[in-house]
Amino acid sequence: MDGQDTLPPAVCSDTVLLSWWRLRRVKGLGNITLNEIRHALASPHDLPDCTRNDLIGLGLPPDAVDAWFHDPSLSTGFDQFTQWCSVPGQGVLLAGTGAYPESLSALRDAPIFLWYRGNLNALHQQGIAIVGSRGATPGAIEWTQNTAAALAGSGITVVSGLALGIDGAAHLGAVQDGGATIAVMGTGPDIIYPAKHRALTDKIIHNGLLLSEFPPGTRAQARHFPSRNRIISGLSCATVVVEAGIKSGTMITARLAADQGRDVLAVPGALANPLSAGPHQLIREGAMLVENAAQILDTIMPLGQPSLPGMCPSYQGADYGNLSSDNLSSDNLGPSAAALKTQATNAQNSNTQSPNIQSPVSSAPEELPDLLNHIDFNPTPIDVIALRSTRTIPELMGELLQLELDGWLQQAPGGYCRQR
Repeated sequence: MDGQDTLPPAVCSDTVLLSWWRLRRVKGLGNITLNEIRHALASPHDLPDCTRNDLIGLGLPPDAVDAWFHDPSLSTGFDQFTQWCSVPGQGVLLAGTGAYPESLSALRDAPIFLWYRGNLNALHQQGIAIVGSRGATPGAIEWTQNTAAALAGSGITVVSGLALGIDGAAHLGAVQDGGATIAVMGTGPDIIYPAKHRALTDKIIHNGLLLSEFPPGTRAQARHFPSRNRIISGLSCATVVVEAGIKSGTMITARLAADQGRDVLAVPGALANPLSAGPHQLIREGAMLVENAAQILDTIMPLGQPSLPGMCPSYQGADYGNLSSDNLSSDNLGPSAAALKTQATNAQNSNTQSPNIQSPVSSAPEELPDLLNHIDFNPTPIDVIALRSTRTIPELMGELLQLELDGWLQQAPGGYCRQR
């Protein structure tokens, strides 16, 4: 996918955009109400032509309608809106128009505006979310990166939340060979959080997107991240969960995906790993167990049911505005399901492991020795530990013995296993 060949969103006049901008800022009106109004109109473009009686008839309180017509403060920030859209490679998508993804637009609480930076072609490929712990084990990071690379190489857009750990590994794997990924942000599209991912986002925007419901300049706030999870699942045919605690944002994303009628897939982990609890719980509740990219593709694209990129089996009739077949070159048409699964199988082994570091938002009950960050709950060969920790095997032997005596490790056939 050529980073310069970006499909344009449908053109909305400033009058239409300002009308929705003002309505979005009316006190007491949330996404659900705004979407009810949008669906009641023949088109989002009709909002500027609505009379006071029209809007009251759509269920808006009279004081809200009067504010929309007459309160000049509701236009605050619209200059920033238009300035953002004037820069090539970035803009704002209005729900129900143009390149705004239909699968997301169908949600009751879809964001009316999506701010983006990057290549809108990423929205036209079939999307799969990969989410999980910020404090993932090395094995889980490796599995995620390999799986994302295999999926992206098969024409899938990998969707995640740009957090540390599993999210970052998913994005990194997708872009390593020029694949597409969408990073759904809990900040404005110009605020990279965590800052550690600045170099990663530079790679993402070439073939993929930075996407946010929050306007430029919005700093990270705790309440924004659960909100962005519904967008991650809403953009995706399926959500893959890798290493998560029972009470975590990852599990929120999985529940949202199920509520939205999307497939939930879970990667099993070592029983001793506390962050295997989330995926195992999902499997008990009916999520499909997956071990590699080929099994993921088997779930979303059964043999005999090929689909165009970007059209999930549940959304084959979706209208993607300018993202129509007329705009597709033969290079953009995805391979058959059998070819996708063959590519994925050849590209990736099924190494499934689990997390060891707690999320930075919670304080660890006990400080972990640094070397544990390089050892999995499954047997980890000593040469792998040496490679990960950039130490020699003789240097490791004494510390491994001490960790074993302290109850952190246990020797097992093939290497060492973490115990806690």
